[in-house]
Amino acid sequence: MQTLLEELNTSLILTDMKSRIVQTMCNLIDDEVYTKSDAVYALLEVVALIELEEKKVKSSDLTGIGERQVY
Repeated sequence: MQTLLEELNTSLILTDMKSRIVQTMCNLIDDEVYTKSDAVYALLEVVALIELEEKKVKSSDLTGIGERQVY
């Protein structure tokens, strides 16, 4: 059950990141008030989320080495 919850949480985070990237791109295309610095800030937030998720995945890979089964 815990693994399923972790997978769903990861999926939610990745979906949120994709949504933020699309939103930033749309704002750049459609809105003349949306500045480059706004876009850079928004994209840096997404990059930070990706880095956090990568660290989480790497740490769970290390802790789950003995639990995996190879078929």
